[in-house]
Amino acid sequence: MENTRSESIEGLVREQLVELLKGGFAPNVILLREFDHRKAGIVLDGLHFSAWVLLGHIHARHTTLLNFMKDPGKHGNVWPDAPWPQNYAPQSQQEWNAAIDRYEADLEEMMAIVKSPNTELFRKQENGKTLSWAAMTTLHHTGYHIGQLKTIGRQLGVW
Repeated sequence: MENTRSESIEGLVREQLVELLKGGFAPNVILLREFDHRKAGIVLDGLHFSAWVLLGHIHARHTTLLNFMKDPGKHGNVWPDAPWPQNYAPQSQQEWNAAIDRYEADLEEMMAIVKSPNTELFRKQENGKTLSWAAMTTLHHTGYHIGQLKTIGRQLGVW
């Protein structure tokens, strides 16, 4: 009975992590696809980034954490400096959409890892972190910067 309860709780945690990785009630990929690529390169007064830079930064950090989840022994450095892209604007709508496609593909891969009952989400790795920590860090980091992107979009009249 206890094992069934533990499995049920773990299943619920997996389900909720996946929901939050998507962005919860405001899915990140939908928000990014709604953003007008022609406004993605605008840097508002007082900021040092555009929506394009935020997308690049979000994806860079996400990639680091995904690599850790795929091979924790090889990718134990989970918090190196995440790059901030130097170019502030996509060259075209195709470049903007391709960047979103890459982010979405990596997000799907991370969610598949979290969903898999074969993934040991709570086992401490050599660096002291767990795969559940990586998933939660991803959703926290992404949520923080998606909030910034949403604010920029509102200021620019995207929504």
